[in-house]
Amino acid sequence: MYRKPNFKFYRREKNFNLFLKNTILNKKFFNKIYKKGDDFNQKNKFFISTHYSNQLKEKRKLKIIYGISDKKYNIYYNKSKNKDGEILNNIINFLELRLDNIVYRMFFGITRYESRQIINHKHIKVNNKILNIPSKVLNIGDYISFSNINKFKRKSYFNYCVENNLTPDWIFINNVKYSGYLKRCLNLDDITKYTDINKSYIFGNCRNY
Repeated sequence: MYRKPNFKFYRREKNFNLFLKNTILNKKFFNKIYKKGDDFNQKNKFFISTHYSNQLKEKRKLKIIYGISDKKYNIYYNKSKNKDGEILNNIINFLELRLDNIVYRMFFGITRYESRQIINHKHIKVNNKILNIPSKVLNIGDYISFSNINKFKRKSYFNYCVENNLTPDWIFINNVKYSGYLKRCLNLDDITKYTDINKSYIFGNCRNY
């Protein structure tokens, strides 16, 4: 996965919340990171942004948020061009319907890295069959459940998120059986509170220098 220490991501993407955790980061964390990042950003004060640089920046955001490589992103982009509808909307659906992201959205893990580890350890069932492929793109109506509830270590966190109605609109969660299913596809408006994406730039198959 596309992984670095979180403070490096936040320092580079100044004034932008990457939503790498389901929990909201406090202001002290951001202030500390931004103060350390002032010297870093002063080096680029004469940099003039272009459409291509902004395109790369938005592409880098998606790669960091969803933990995918440049190669994997280009595969999703090529598939999105062949599908009906808007390219950006198709890319978002590919990323959001990945198994590791669905496990993260269902509060089985606090981060996508933890969710990926849960899948690799064969704790997740899809349609009552164990599936250990984090990059698997699920379909609408697929049933996701925890294989062994006794080994589920995030019960208090799971119950807190469900009780406070933090569940995304496109996912149904059964808080008794620790399971759920996908209700529908996503629209760009659905993820505005989970990601901060500039829609005016098309995320093309551009090389990341």
